[in-house]
Amino acid sequence: IDDISASVKAINRNIDIISELHDTSLVSINEKQWKQTSKQLSQFVDETSAMNTSIKNRIKALEASNSTHPKNSDLNIRRAQVSRVKKEFLNCIQRYRDVEANFNQKYRQRVERQIRIVKQDVTEDELDAIIDSDQQNQIFAQSLLQNSRSGQAKAVLSEVQTRHDDIKRIQKTIIELAQLFEDMQMMVEDQGKVLDQIETHAENTNADIEQGVTHINKAIVLARSTRAKKWCCFFITIILAVVIAILVWWFAFDHKVNQFVLCIICLFNVLLV
Repeated sequence: IDDISASVKAINRNIDIISELHDTSLVSINEKQWKQTSKQLSQFVDETSAMNTSIKNRIKALEASNSTHPKNSDLNIRRAQVSRVKKEFLNCIQRYRDVEANFNQKYRQRVERQIRIVKQDVTEDELDAIIDSDQQNQIFAQSLLQNSRSGQAKAVLSEVQTRHDDIKRIQKTIIELAQLFEDMQMMVEDQGKVLDQIETHAENTNADIEQGVTHINKAIVLARSTRAKKWCCFFITIILAVVIAILVWWFAFDHKVNQFVLCIICLFNVLLV
């Protein structure tokens, strides 16, 4: 996690450098200087692109590793750390996209101004075609070389072609960053779904536990009630047995009925006490 965070910081430093090189390129009036700056830009853009891909793959590897670990408090900590570094990376990607989009617009404006110097009647559609299309750029070059101000035309043509390559590189970077941002967003959403599933599972587990406790309590009450009934039946059985025994004994020895009733009443009084 710490290594990934350090890499994200390194990308942010590269973005600062790329932004400074863009500024330098835009104000350069010397062909050799802006071509050298363009070369440096390409190097930093390629390096940053490789770093972006590396970070994305490392985050995916961390997620895959987390999915194989047992579910405990450490896993929650690891997931929180991955979520944090994802957000850092997403912010970094968005910042890079903003920088490139901003300079894409500035490059286009610079090229438009240069073209209008030698071709004042150029339309907006023609400008877009010259800037965005390799074929139209070549057609423009041929027509520009036929311009009466050939020295100025050649200088403009050289800058337009260089800026054209810069704009294509920027547009390529913007497309790559858009795809990378979308991939990372999906990873964040997938993690959110996993966390929701974990939370739902935990809630269901708690509900099952509560339901189980309720069933156990009911079983305990039922068992106590059953036990009380058994004791009641036992005592009733004992009483009946005693009464039957007394009846057998009483009549066997020819005792009188009134005396027997009195005896029974005394026996019940004793048992109730």
